[in-house]
Amino acid sequence: MKNILIIISLLGLTQLAIAQQQITLDEIIDQTVQNNFDLKIAKNNIEASQNLATVGNAGFLPTVSLGAGYTFSLATTHSEFGGGFPDADAAAAISHNYNGAVNLDYTIFDGFKPKYTLQKSKVEVALVQTSYKQQVEDKIYQVIQAYYNLALLQADYAIAQEKLGLTEKQLKRVEQKRKFGQGMEAERLNLQTIYNNDSTQLMRLTIGIEKTIYQLNTLMGKEALDMTVEASPDIDLDLSLTYEAMLEKLKSNPILRQAQLGVNKADLDIKLAKTDNYPRLTTRVSYGITGQKNEVGIMLASTNFGPSVNVGLSYNIYNGGRVKTRIKNAQIARKNNQLAYNAAEYQLEQNLKDVYNNYKNDIALILLVERNLVIAQESFDRTAKAYELGQVTYLDYTQAQFNYIQTKHQVNDAKFNAKLSEWTVLKVVGGIVD
Repeated sequence: MKNILIIISLLGLTQLAIAQQQITLDEIIDQTVQNNFDLKIAKNNIEASQNLATVGNAGFLPTVSLGAGYTFSLATTHSEFGGGFPDADAAAAISHNYNGAVNLDYTIFDGFKPKYTLQKSKVEVALVQTSYKQQVEDKIYQVIQAYYNLALLQADYAIAQEKLGLTEKQLKRVEQKRKFGQGMEAERLNLQTIYNNDSTQLMRLTIGIEKTIYQLNTLMGKEALDMTVEASPDIDLDLSLTYEAMLEKLKSNPILRQAQLGVNKADLDIKLAKTDNYPRLTTRVSYGITGQKNEVGIMLASTNFGPSVNVGLSYNIYNGGRVKTRIKNAQIARKNNQLAYNAAEYQLEQNLKDVYNNYKNDIALILLVERNLVIAQESFDRTAKAYELGQVTYLDYTQAQFNYIQTKHQVNDAKFNAKLSEWTVLKVVGGIVD
């Protein structure tokens, strides 16, 4: 008994410590959005996609390059010339060839490929941004679940403490009666067993609280919480959530938005595939120098310096049907993306029906269990008084106590479940992050 009292004393100190620091759900959400490692990576992916969505990467701008070359040769040479010039022979004739130029290359027309490439890059940016929003919603929903679970565990801890106090009171009463030769040993042993079970339940709840705090710290990406934290969630329900309003809001769900962007991207892939059916017109403007020096020949040295312009036109007459195949596959991919959108829309609508139905049922359940609690508390108070007067048996007392404690748990569970159901409805329609 002494050891058990020490354990209970320590547990009581833990519960006192829990009430020393309060942190709101909004504060934890802010920390999660700022510090969660997965969200930081997702932010970097947005920046990387934005870097690619430029006119330069799309091919709208010209390219400028600098080139130079030099060739040295040492060879036996025999040259024959017309026009009366004598032949020339050299056993080891040296020649030098060199060039250098600044080149500007520009594609004048390429079947609108730069235009569609830029549009596709912008769609990919929107996809990454929407994916980030989806990840934010997922993380926030995990925070909400963990935070409300922490609050429920702490509420259950308070109830368990109350039950332990009632058991301890009855145990002391029986032990006092035993000193005067009254009461039954079986009753004392039974109370002792209940007391031990109540103590064990407090320890289990303490462990559950520690695990939930660890989960919240992991989501926040920092060790911000310890056993001194106290959750204080808002469990007031928003009774204005109608199914029709949520169904309309479903259109903004990030999953549905990503599916729609997938269809848009597939449309652009078809247009990009078709650009290979057009001719390609390119130009190169160069400004440079070319020259040579020879030991044998009529022209021993020459140098050219200045600009040059080249315009090229190419058209793919036949390439084995590869362009046609790419277009067909792009069209098939577009159909698949449309089917994926339809599937996502249907699945989300089914999910909304399910979670909204749970939400309404959880609200109705609160009224029932609150009525039961009033009855259970009144029954327990009367039974406790009757038990002290010896008017009812110990079995009657424990049954009334069990009903009272169990109903208090049910009230807490119903309230927290209803609020979580409300958050789940918002999660399905993409309404956690507006």
